[in-house]
Amino acid sequence: MPWTKETVMPTLHYAPAAARTLTCLERGRRADAVKLRRVRRALERLAADPRHPGLRTHRYRALPGHGHRRVFDSYIGTGAGAWRIYWTWGPADTGDQAHGRENGAMLTVLLIGPHL
Repeated sequence: MPWTKETVMPTLHYAPAAARTLTCLERGRRADAVKLRRVRRALERLAADPRHPGLRTHRYRALPGHGHRRVFDSYIGTGAGAWRIYWTWGPADTGDQAHGRENGAMLTVLLIGPHL
């Protein structure tokens, strides 16, 4: 399905690992306001347009534990210390890869962190 401005913006859902990363960046010993701001900006872009040129989104071929799903990664910066958002179309709890992709309704953020 080509992505157009008329396409419904997807809702972002977070797998437990991604939610933990966001919580760690927000508070606690490993809080990092700069990294959190970059992550949030990338998540906003992802929700607005998964094909945003600044995200450099592409299919990721070997995400451990998610071999049966089409997983994509999007950039959070480049160079030393750059992170990635690993995500998939649809809900994380079903094996239905097409769900959410056809109507553009849902993306599940699987992981947020350094390049694997």
